[in-house]
Amino acid sequence: MSLCIRRYRAAVATTLTMLTVAAPAAAQSSVSNLPEPPLRTDAIARVARMRANSVVALHTVSGDPDAPELPFARQGLGSGVVIDADGLILTNAHVVAGTTVIHMVTPDGDKVPATVIGADLDLDLALVRASEARSLRPAPLGDSDRLRVGDWVVAIGNPFGLHHTVTAGIVSAKGRTLDDSGVDYLQTATALSPGSSGGPLLDLGGNVVGINVGILPPGGMNVGLNLAIPVAVVKEVLPRLLTGSVVHGWIGVATAPLSPGGAATRKLSGGLIVLAITEDGPAAQAGLLPGDIVTGFADDPSVKLLDLYPHIRSRPSGTVVRLEVWRDGQRLVVPVEVGRRSSPNHAGPPAVRE
Repeated sequence: MSLCIRRYRAAVATTLTMLTVAAPAAAQSSVSNLPEPPLRTDAIARVARMRANSVVALHTVSGDPDAPELPFARQGLGSGVVIDADGLILTNAHVVAGTTVIHMVTPDGDKVPATVIGADLDLDLALVRASEARSLRPAPLGDSDRLRVGDWVVAIGNPFGLHHTVTAGIVSAKGRTLDDSGVDYLQTATALSPGSSGGPLLDLGGNVVGINVGILPPGGMNVGLNLAIPVAVVKEVLPRLLTGSVVHGWIGVATAPLSPGGAATRKLSGGLIVLAITEDGPAAQAGLLPGDIVTGFADDPSVKLLDLYPHIRSRPSGTVVRLEVWRDGQRLVVPVEVGRRSSPNHAGPPAVRE
């Protein structure tokens, strides 16, 4: 064998050895830079199976069905999620408000009577007890604050009386403010229909991250703008719902987080921009204006700005909170006396209930 050929083979062998050794490092580098794996094909099916005995239907009757002057009593449908082993069910207040008869129907078809334990018309949440229910599996309350826009979620409910209907979609947006109730709704791409209200919004671990409340129907059409109350709000008011007495503070403002660009333009680290103010409400009487930017609490700087609504709700009526406000380049302190929100005629934001 000539010297040239031997040298050629040695060079090829050396090159192959280098490629063989380098390959694992290159592969490791490429794997570490890959995006997160896509949704598992069985992830939604697994949540549906996991919560098969956690979601119930609520059949309601309003008025007196035995009254001779009422040929038909008004009947309603809704959904609920079991949160303890003794038949405690979480739902929307508008599902059970004004009802005289409530029956809970399990996925197995068992029909048992239920009673309202507590209701919050402002936040559209209610607790119902069905003590005679059997074989129900409580669903754990998760963490809505950790949800990201784009995360997959699952909705289970009773649309049009079709029990245990499962739909799925992504979180489309967080922090949707629709009125002065202080609820920052989750917007999702899960399909909701009449009867879905009160059913759970679940993460892919089967944890409750929201309570489905309804849709925003522009022009009266369902275009997929579906809304849920974050479970963080549920956890906040659950102790009061258990007592049956739900009273909380209110100042009558609707706000939204200031965008990073808007904050930078005003040389602020952040803030909540006032979108609307309830006429004759506490904020209006204090002189707060649409366009004002709330930057903090003068009385308690430790309170996080995003906790504005929970902080206000925890204050008794008559308490004064001093809001730090940015207005037209000036920093102000606006004292606002906390009041009580008038009971709405219907629970939930307008044109949202399902």
